[in-house]
Amino acid sequence: MEQKHISLWKSAMVYGFYLAVALILTSVIFYATGNTFTKANQYVSYLIMILGIVLLQINYRKSIGGAMLYGQALGIAVVAMVFAGIIAAVYTYLLYEIIDPSLKEQLRIFTEEQMMQKGLPEAQLDAAMAITRKFQKPVVMAVSAIFSYAIIGLVVGLITSIFTKKAPVATEE
Repeated sequence: MEQKHISLWKSAMVYGFYLAVALILTSVIFYATGNTFTKANQYVSYLIMILGIVLLQINYRKSIGGAMLYGQALGIAVVAMVFAGIIAAVYTYLLYEIIDPSLKEQLRIFTEEQMMQKGLPEAQLDAAMAITRKFQKPVVMAVSAIFSYAIIGLVVGLITSIFTKKAPVATEE
């Protein structure tokens, strides 16, 4: 089977866009229902990422002729997640800075409650919250989203590539 030349970058951009749209829609649904900071939001988002990566690897493999090396499968996963991360970073910034700036305070309160439930002493809680406030700024959250998505793409891609790769069939001449 001959391998077609389809740009990994172009495919990753398209798949990354679709993945970002799915993740943003999920976020909007959780936001609209008042469940922005729930564990369910995180779990659904991770599930979408995993399924999205598997689907994009399978579709990319089909588009290049049915054979795909492990490195290609891993590459498409990471690059697509970086593109999805860039789009998600813009969404995150817009959400926390323009659409609903009150989310910054809600996130701070939620984080403080989570730390209090863990039983941190008051001095440690104050120190932890001082550090946390630095990372809960929209710009920092947006930039960290890109890196987080890249790491998730790498980890998930390392695993899923084992199952989605398909060695080229050797032809006898």
